[in-house]
Amino acid sequence: MEKRLEENYQQNIYLSDNNNENLNNSEKNIKYKLKMKIINKKNDENEIKKIKNLYYSAFPKNELFNFDIFFSNNNFKGIKIFAFYDKTIFVGFAIITSKLKISNILYLAIESELRGKGYGTQVLKNISNFYQNNRIVVDVEDPDKTEINKEQRLKRIKFYLNAGFKLTNIKYFWENEYYIIMVSNGDITEMEFWNFWKKR
Repeated sequence: MEKRLEENYQQNIYLSDNNNENLNNSEKNIKYKLKMKIINKKNDENEIKKIKNLYYSAFPKNELFNFDIFFSNNNFKGIKIFAFYDKTIFVGFAIITSKLKISNILYLAIESELRGKGYGTQVLKNISNFYQNNRIVVDVEDPDKTEINKEQRLKRIKFYLNAGFKLTNIKYFWENEYYIIMVSNGDITEMEFWNFWKKR
């Protein structure tokens, strides 16, 4: 079932010749291996400002929490905030929560002027290496639920498929939006996914 779902989305992904990104070519634009840094609230105030600005500008309001909640153990346990650098250039960030050998990418964003250069792919490689013993889960907006930004949603799915993720049958509705779960480093059942989010 997951394979058929993946094939259907692949067939519906439209990329014009101008926008079709060759990942190998774009990765050549990255001159240095990305540095991955775990952010600490007490010691990384300047980096937190950069991440916070990108966080609030890169995602729709209905998908956002108050950023400070990620530093509270009472709300999110097993949270790590990562900053990524190409030498000294701040590239982007990821916020990931882990439990039961599962790591869920809650947010991943690249600075707007650096998008389309292969940094997102490199970030996912870093994350996969860091969590190599975990299954890695990401939530993507369901492209079948809207015509407004359907192409953008399909591109996002293609991006994760190219990075080694696969579509699952797990779907949910949250804050007026429909989501599909994608996974890499293995498979995940719907029961495992919801157990992951219990008592967080």
